[in-house]
Amino acid sequence: MYSFMLIPLLTGCDLLKDATEITISTELNADIPVVVSTSMAKSAVEANAVTAIAFSKSQDLTLASNADLEPYLSKIEEINLNSLLITVNGLGEGQTVNTFSLDVTGVGNIFMQTNITMTNNTFTPEISAGILDQVATKLFNDKQITLTVSGTASGPMTFTAFLSFDSEVIAQVL
Repeated sequence: MYSFMLIPLLTGCDLLKDATEITISTELNADIPVVVSTSMAKSAVEANAVTAIAFSKSQDLTLASNADLEPYLSKIEEINLNSLLITVNGLGEGQTVNTFSLDVTGVGNIFMQTNITMTNNTFTPEISAGILDQVATKLFNDKQITLTVSGTASGPMTFTAFLSFDSEVIAQVL
């Protein structure tokens, strides 16, 4: 008999919890400027050879930098990352990013893409839900993540890697 009386009470608790939560659909963005340069002079033989130049650049993505989330920073209960869109801006004619990888400190490599050019510069990499969950957990726990883009390019160049995580953040409104 008492168990029947508890059912409305427990259901009421769930309804109250749902009424005090808000789901914020937002984009978590990072612009990472990359300069690819040769660090030493090439000999005449090396100058004529096609060689790839390595690059690596790190930058933090913080929850506090997102205007949609700023009022809720201390009330965030869950972060869900749905996908990632990458745009590599600033490539000129004949410039190619041969390989492009994204690592998240504490999680590891997220993906690798090849042959990015000025006409093929926007893509949504295939990232498993498990990896996105690991990144979301790291972001929830630390309120920031360190992103590192690295790879090789066809020569000296400057470009900006724009990363946009499609996300849903659940927070308390009270």
